Amino acid sequence: MTKPDIQEQLDQEYQRFIEFSTLLDRKMRKYLVHYLQNKLEPGLHVLPELNDRYFRFFQKALDGIFSIQGLLGLAGYNEKIRRQIVLDILHWLRKSYDKVRSKNPYEDELQRLESWAVTPLHIFVKRWSYLPNYLLQIYPRSSLDSYFFRDRFRELIGSKTIEDIPADDRQQIELLFRDLLAQWDALLHARILDYQLQKFEEEQEYFTELVSKKVEQYQKIQQIVAPFSEYLGWDMSRELWQETSFDLLQHYADLLEDEQSIKELADLLGRMREAEIEIEEETFEKTIIRQEWVVDDQSRAEIVGVHESDDLTNMLSSEAGLLGDETTELLFLKKYADKNLMTFRYEDRRLIKSEDHLTEINQRVRQKEKGPFIICVDTSESMYGRPEKIAKVLCMGILKMAMHENRRAYLINFSRGIQTLDLYDIANSVDDIAQFLRISFYGGTNASLALYEAIRQLQGNDYEDADVLMVSDFIMYKLEDDVLRQIRYFQQNKGTQFHSLTLSDEANPEVLEYFDTNWVYHPKEKGIIRSLTAGLHSIHRNY
Repeated sequence: MTKPDIQEQLDQEYQRFIEFSTLLDRKMRKYLVHYLQNKLEPGLHVLPELNDRYFRFFQKALDGIFSIQGLLGLAGYNEKIRRQIVLDILHWLRKSYDKVRSKNPYEDELQRLESWAVTPLHIFVKRWSYLPNYLLQIYPRSSLDSYFFRDRFRELIGSKTIEDIPADDRQQIELLFRDLLAQWDALLHARILDYQLQKFEEEQEYFTELVSKKVEQYQKIQQIVAPFSEYLGWDMSRELWQETSFDLLQHYADLLEDEQSIKELADLLGRMREAEIEIEEETFEKTIIRQEWVVDDQSRAEIVGVHESDDLTNMLSSEAGLLGDETTELLFLKKYADKNLMTFRYEDRRLIKSEDHLTEINQRVRQKEKGPFIICVDTSESMYGRPEKIAKVLCMGILKMAMHENRRAYLINFSRGIQTLDLYDIANSVDDIAQFLRISFYGGTNASLALYEAIRQLQGNDYEDADVLMVSDFIMYKLEDDVLRQIRYFQQNKGTQFHSLTLSDEANPEVLEYFDTNWVYHPKEKGIIRSLTAGLHSIHRNY
């Protein structure tokens, strides 16, 4: 997704929020959007000072959110994260407002107010005593003087019927009744506003704390997989990552820094299956239909002005008036001879349609995605100790390389059984990656199961162009014949490369001969032996 695409989506979300959200009114929503945009791009909008408690609260809430250390830095650093932060904030504004409004402890009182507000005068005269007595129980005299209204209604109404009350008194009763309702309405909505702002503040504290933790988490994982963290996502709906996941990933990231040869292997693997450049040619025809209005001088439909001419039938009456006086008659004749008479100008227009047929040939360069990886990691009992750790360090290296180049990586952890992990969406896979790195079966070795799974992935769309790397001590009897046949098929017909990284001196050579490249690592020594390094650079040159 390009930056213009992201900005266009943001603009659409802003407009959707302004037009369709139930938060406050449209004017306030527009001001809130402008305030939010000013946080990301200071000075973008000039906002008026609004004396509205809701608006001031949400301004304060946005100030609190964007005061979180590191949030603005992330928004400026990563366009995709900026978009998601904005979407999360807009969603929170809508959700919190709807939530607070739906849970109102004053709903019963509000319904009573609405019921009294539509009560006609003749009904109020019969029931007037209930209203001040009800309000006396809720509001102190310092807020609403219900005693005053009760006494005045008693003087004007008492036990009379509407027919017994004089017209002037009826008018006075109506004014008192409406005044009482207005005061009650103001007090009630002030209480509702206070309650809602209190609940908004609680919602804001929770949301701000959650965003703060997300920022902290992102910064942690950013350090672990730096400098490739722009591929990480930001999803407020996803639960927080487990703290132990960071610890484990950090542990293997630190080990990777100490294993220069493993880093070299991961880097050179990244150069394999480089993206191919294709030129696509498209030929297409298009029809351009034009419609335009043209002036038709032969048709006279409407007056569009005046001009000078010798057209006597359409001259202005002021010009004809020149003939009525002997002193101006010669002037008229001169103007007529010079075609300078002021005459009405008529015009008509016709809609003309035309079509142009064009044939275009376009060429475009299309870059195919770099090939993904399928990594089979042996965690059987014979791999216990440093070999297993080195294998998992390599996984960390592959992960960082794949993130850097935006390539898919599929991990298969095997001994007697297998566990798999598709490293395509790292934002939702951090805990899964950590769990994968914790797995150790410590049983026997069944590499055929892992290769069957690798072949199954090669047959799908996502990994059809993948290379396969198996990391093992290769202390195994043999591979199943059906697996070997399928390996040969993919090598010969699909160009698939199968590589092995051996972590022992006791590997079965009959198994290794089926792999295109065989690399060796001495677990007891730091570094890959020279033949491995030479093999890597040979592979690099071939690609």
